[in-house]
Amino acid sequence: MERAKNYLLQCWYLYFIGLLIAFLSKPKYEAYATLLPSEEKDMMGQLGGLGALAGMAGVDIGSMMGGQASGIPAEIYPSVVESYPFKKEMINQKFHFEVYGEPISIHEYALQDTVETTGDKILKYTIKLPWTIKEAIQGEKEVLTLPEYGVLNLSEEELIALGSIEEVLVIDVDKKTGLINVSAEAEEAVFVAQFVQKAIDLLQNYVIDYKTKQARQNLEFIQERYLEKEKEYLKAREAFFEYKDKHRNMVSERINIEYEQLKDEFEISGSIYKSLASQLEQAKLTVKEETPVFKVIEPVKVPIEKSWPKKSIILVVSVFLGGFIGLGVIFGKLVWISLKKNL
Repeated sequence: MERAKNYLLQCWYLYFIGLLIAFLSKPKYEAYATLLPSEEKDMMGQLGGLGALAGMAGVDIGSMMGGQASGIPAEIYPSVVESYPFKKEMINQKFHFEVYGEPISIHEYALQDTVETTGDKILKYTIKLPWTIKEAIQGEKEVLTLPEYGVLNLSEEELIALGSIEEVLVIDVDKKTGLINVSAEAEEAVFVAQFVQKAIDLLQNYVIDYKTKQARQNLEFIQERYLEKEKEYLKAREAFFEYKDKHRNMVSERINIEYEQLKDEFEISGSIYKSLASQLEQAKLTVKEETPVFKVIEPVKVPIEKSWPKKSIILVVSVFLGGFIGLGVIFGKLVWISLKKNL
């Protein structure tokens, strides 16, 4: 009878703890989205039979032609999300929080959390009064500015804000399907949905910038040369036709030489200008071709149901756990009594 009471008592203890966890834990909501990144170009497939023959001969025509894939390996996406530049941009994005009327950044939110609250002030002048008096005698702490070392030197608030990104955001890559799942869990439903959407937008921007960097640099270079040659071409054209109009119906060796010289300058500058115009259009097409396209398989939605605490699961687990622990305690006591008798 005593053993049964102990067993029930163990069960009730853990069941009570489970009740506390289930009903006192702060609710959390989870938002998620599924992406399908752009497929990589198959250079050998584009080359057809020539590519196959070259492969048999041990020649990689794709690398010789400088062909690049249109996408990047899906395994790299988590590294992008974990990088400092990505998290730095995320903590400076504006979000809607329930306690604030206007959108603020996660960095600003972290700074607000460091502001002294009413509870902190009560503790300061009650339990922590000796330390408060000591600080008053020594004077206020001098505000230290972080020195420049040529490397990243983060403040405490920035570290807290960056840490919150790591705690909230999760990115998972399915190696078989290539699907990318982006999810986050937080205490506010609207915020967590915004958070996942911002993370997806930034991730797409990072991948697009990475893949089109060389093509965009080439486009900018050609565009600069195009504008320079356009000015030269227009200037040469104006000079040529102006000279032609002024010396119409005039014949002399000197006039013919100047005419031919201006004509040559006009034709050469025009040829270069038209060539650059063609290259400029081709460079624009290349940027478009190399820009990865993302397909959103499952869009982000504001969660309705709480992801935590799962009350039914917690209560069931606590009951079973209490039962197992209770049986273990009773069994352990029986073994111990049996061992004592044998000794």
